Amino acid sequence: MPNSKPSFSLLAFGILLAGVAQSAPQQGPPLSEVLFSMDSQGPSISQQPTPGGLLVTEADLLRIVGPTFFTPLAPVAAPGNFLSFYTQCLGHTPGFSCGIEVDASSFGRDALLQAFPGYTYDMYFSVDEFATGLAGGGPRSVTGEASFFEAAADIYVTGIDASGPVFGFGENVLVQDGNGEGSTTQGPAIAPGVGLKEPIIPSPQVPETGDNLDSLDIRTMGAPNLPYFFSLEAGFSDPNQPNVPVANSAGNQTDPNGLPFRGGDVIVLTGQGQTLLYASADVLGLDTVGGANSDDIDALVLRENGVPGYQRSQAPFDWLGGQGPASDLLLFSVRRGSAVIGQPDSRFGIPISEGDMLGPPLPGTSTPAIYINAEQVGLDPGDDIVACDLRDGEQRPINDCNDNGVEDALDIANGASDDKDGNGVPDECEEVGTPDCDCDDTAESSCGNTAGPDEGCLNNTGLGGKLRAIGTSSLLTDSLELQVSQVTPNTFGIVVLADGIFSGINPPGNNGRLCLSPGTNGIFRIGIEPTGAGGAFTAGPGLFQDAGSLSNPVFVAVGETWGFQVWYRDLGGSCGGGLSNLTNAWVLTLTP
Repeated sequence: MPNSKPSFSLLAFGILLAGVAQSAPQQGPPLSEVLFSMDSQGPSISQQPTPGGLLVTEADLLRIVGPTFFTPLAPVAAPGNFLSFYTQCLGHTPGFSCGIEVDASSFGRDALLQAFPGYTYDMYFSVDEFATGLAGGGPRSVTGEASFFEAAADIYVTGIDASGPVFGFGENVLVQDGNGEGSTTQGPAIAPGVGLKEPIIPSPQVPETGDNLDSLDIRTMGAPNLPYFFSLEAGFSDPNQPNVPVANSAGNQTDPNGLPFRGGDVIVLTGQGQTLLYASADVLGLDTVGGANSDDIDALVLRENGVPGYQRSQAPFDWLGGQGPASDLLLFSVRRGSAVIGQPDSRFGIPISEGDMLGPPLPGTSTPAIYINAEQVGLDPGDDIVACDLRDGEQRPINDCNDNGVEDALDIANGASDDKDGNGVPDECEEVGTPDCDCDDTAESSCGNTAGPDEGCLNNTGLGGKLRAIGTSSLLTDSLELQVSQVTPNTFGIVVLADGIFSGINPPGNNGRLCLSPGTNGIFRIGIEPTGAGGAFTAGPGLFQDAGSLSNPVFVAVGETWGFQVWYRDLGGSCGGGLSNLTNAWVLTLTP
């Protein structure tokens, strides 16, 4: 290993990460972006996601792109063109191990785990197609997705609230789905998409029916582009696919002295375009059981301390410094078939599995030490963690629409946010239209009975009837809910739907204001609801299904704009002879 780290040139690395860094927001941690790779066995290999762009290989880092759902295959954000065989492998047949597979990657800026009480962090990870998850996992977990053969292209998260190494049982929840909302092979859960193909049916044959996400780094936008750390695949087959040849990608790449790398090595790419050894398999406790290239790093978490070379951790939290120089925080998993699997780890004395996150051996020992066991993140020990990253409060989650510093999927799982449509996005973040046709101006009222903004005209309770919508405008989920409040108690209200919205009239004998008209498709009464003692009710979900089943059915389509309003009894209301009233209107454009 070199005596000092090379200097890194942003110019030399500019092609590798073209278009990755973006400007950060002005407040709070900067936004995060997800960079990932896929293995060589899936159908997206050699695809061209952008016209004239690079063909995708198993050495490339891809970036998730919008829209949030129906996500297309991501363009190449960081090509693996620094690898020796890259050019020869461009356009190779899916399922063929070409010898350039990147198994793990990191930019060395992952969470710097802390020792203080109450410290928490999130572990993001992906698994391969043979993973099942622990029994009892919910639909938004590895267990649920695996039951539909859709676990391998997804990203999951587990919140960990223990300071230091953990060995216990926990759960995981889906953060990013392989193919996103709207697929014909969606599985039990809906979530923002990655852009990969699903399902992937476990099989001893290749090519696979779907894609397998194979490395992961959740990168802070605007963070330094260098250094870039990675590990390459060793040349042994997966025991679940014993007849599928696996090229020795690590051995195909050599250091400046012509020495080949091993699958248990962590390698660094320099600004001068050199690939150098960073942390050797031997230092990490690998290749000690089965000999050279018998172990394969499959996931990588790294917080580089900025001091030349790899400073191996001797005990948890020595990466914080304090009594001496800070070490480098380095955690990893090993691929199924690695010789070290089944050996007792040097911390708990528990057999190492492909679902564990490991650290280097403890002083005086030779095998890696478990830092996070598979069961802690809701996995069976035989589930292979193929990609991993750690994030804490100093870094923004992947999805944080309500800007509270918590991954949206965890907000939903913990009950802090509702997700009535089950699409993985907190309901409070979703656009579900806008209020219209309120009665806060005398010119809009029937008899001067004005009320507050976003309310209908004053009724016999001294308030204006109020209508709002929650959920989403998605026709696929049909999860929209109308919430009606401040109307006359112990009577009933009629839900009205129309695609014509105008400035409004005051109907004769009515204390309120009507702003819906037949428009192009008509005006419809789609439900009658009791208002109860509190003068409130909820209609939905299933509003559009109900509307389509009427004797005079309502036909709605994606992209159309429709309005809702509620007409209710208002005897003795503000306008004397008026017998009824109306809430404000709610207008929305229907989405897929």
